[in-house]
Parts: sequence; structure tokens; C-alpha cells
Amino acid sequence: MRIVIGGDFAPTEFTEKDFWLGNAEKLYTRELLDYLQTFDFRIFDFECCFDGAGEPIRKHGPMLTAPAACMAGILPLHPSLMVLANNHSANLGTAGVLHTIELFGEQGIPCVGAGTPEEASRPFILEKDGIRVGIYACAEHEFTYATEARAGVNAYDPLRTFDEIRDLKAVCDQVIVIYHGGILDWRYPSPGEQRALRKMADCGAGLVVCQHTHCIGCREVYHGSTIVYGQGDFLFARPTRNDLRYSGLLLEAEVSKEEIRVSCRVRVKPKDTIRLASPEEERQILQAFEDRSRELADEEAVRRHFREYVDFRRPQNMDTIAGRSLLYKAYNKVTRHRRRDDWFFREYGTDQLLRLLNFIDCETHRETLLAFLKQSSGVEDD
Repeated sequence: MRIVIGGDFAPTEFTEKDFWLGNAEKLYTRELLDYLQTFDFRIFDFECCFDGAGEPIRKHGPMLTAPAACMAGILPLHPSLMVLANNHSANLGTAGVLHTIELFGEQGIPCVGAGTPEEASRPFILEKDGIRVGIYACAEHEFTYATEARAGVNAYDPLRTFDEIRDLKAVCDQVIVIYHGGILDWRYPSPGEQRALRKMADCGAGLVVCQHTHCIGCREVYHGSTIVYGQGDFLFARPTRNDLRYSGLLLEAEVSKEEIRVSCRVRVKPKDTIRLASPEEERQILQAFEDRSRELADEEAVRRHFREYVDFRRPQNMDTIAGRSLLYKAYNKVTRHRRRDDWFFREYGTDQLLRLLNFIDCETHRETLLAFLKQSSGVEDD
């Protein structure tokens, strides 16, 4: 059985017209379309939802939606399965995500990783030549997740996710997990992400794919399973201030009853059209991918890269905690942000930071704080 997995995929304002006109060769090129048809199954992460039902939910972050007419630009890919476990497929709430599933269903395209409270965590099983492959999809908590009372995406929950992967492996020859999480525009996993995805492998997943980062990260073979920390986009044409989103991986899975062998092709996006990388482009991109991957054998390297990211995000984290008051913003503007630390640590001393840390670190305090924030911001959770 041969499966190809594409990364984050959504029509946007920059490609929307070509989607609803069905300009497939402008979106993907004929070479890429022909390449995709050499596989038995084609899986994509549809990081969007279709307009036509529902209302925008309360959330922080982009509100990605697309007209249903964009289906004309999706069908030439001949998708075998659409993954909806992400932070955008339920942007229009219960009605919106169910409408998206219904529209795909009308075209004979099944979905996984979202739905009613009973359906969201349900896996999808691919079968060919006597081989059964279970596809399990889940996402980090970013507003769009299903609860006991509303439809949405299947949220990662260590109290059930690992058991669900074990149960799926018990009835399938192989399991592929598609996990929507990780650090945006960062090429390495956090220590916590690495532990969680390794646990998925220990529970029976032969391949674990982390999407959402919008860039190619790294991979490791852990206890015989392949874990990809950051696949990059398939087609997610939005402006970006860096070159990380220029390239993305197409993961080729050769599946037998005994193993999943994983290889990679590279797609690039010079503008709004994606194409297969040239041999030299692919060599350079995959060489950098493998160089990063070798670092994962050293857990201290993973921690070091995470500390680098925390330092990189230091100003944004200070702004989030300080609340970005008018006085705070005016002070930073006058000082050109050179005195941000002075203001922050004068207003937030060690005792206050320890108090905040306790509220976030302690399970009971965190649950209480989350409930308060949801109630105060009007986010429905039941």
C-alpha cells in the first residue's frame, strides 16, 4: 500500500479565484498532479472550513474560511481522506464544521479528526490488498475542539488519546497519527511535544506526523517508528516574513503488515503555485532536514533549541503578561523597546511571577483559571 500525505492546505484570498475556477495546473502544476496519482491513497490536512453555515466563533487568531465553490480546485487532487483536526476547520462553529464534512461527503471524500462529540475522535481505516491502516488525527487545544456538547475537532487529551491509539492498533496492521501542533515557524519540537509524540509511537503508531508549524522541521526513528516534527505546508498561500514556508514535505509511506517505510519528496512554492522541487533544490532542503534530525538523538540539544525559542519569544511573552496597556505601549515606543525589561520587572516582581507560575503549573489552579478566562471572554465550553 502506498500513501502520500500532504501538509497544511487551505484556499486563501490569494488563491481563492483559481480554486473556484478549478485552475488546477496553476495551483499545483501538471507534474505534481501526475505524481500524486501514483499513490493508492492521498491524505491532506484541510486547514479551513467552508462558508455557508455557522457563525464565527470567539477565538484569538486567523479566521480562515473559504467559499464552497473552492471545491472545484480541490477535486483534481483526488483526495482519499481529508484531515480536519486543526485550529481552523471549526472556525464557524458546530454548523460550520458539520457543513464542511457534509460538502466533502457529497464528493465522496471522507474526513477524519472532527465531527460531533461522538464522531470527532473516530479514526478512519484504509484497506487494500489485505492491509488495514488506521488513521488517527488530533490537534492541540486552540478554540475549535469538540466538547461533550458541541461538534469540533478531536483535541489531544493524554487521558484518552493514547488509549485510542492502542485500541486502533489492536484492529489494524499499522497506525498513522496526524497531530496538529507544535511551534509555528520553528524547526524543532519542544521537549513536551517530543515526549507526547514518542508516547504515541509507543502506543502503536508506526508513523506520527506533526503538522501546523508551516515549515519543515526534523524527524527521528524512535523504537522503530518514524516521527516527523514539522511537515511544512502543502498549499497555504499567505504572506510571510520569512522563507520557512517556501518548502514543504510530501511524505511517502510504503505500508506492509510488518512496517511503514517513510521517504520524502519536497514541494516548493515560488509564488502561489506549488511544484515539485528540482533535484538540486530537493537535495539542499533534505540535507538540512537530515542535519537537524541528527540532533534529536541528543535530548539536551532539544532542550537547548527550546530555550533559544523561549528567549526569542521573550518580548511577546512580556507583552502578553503585561496586557499591552496604553501606558506600557507608549513607554516602549518612547524607549524603542530598549527598556522593556525595566518596566516589566518593576511592574511584575518575582512574587507576582511565582504566583502566575503556580496558577499555570498546578493542575487544579490551571483548570480554574481556564474556566474563568472562558467565562469572561464568552467562549462556550459546554
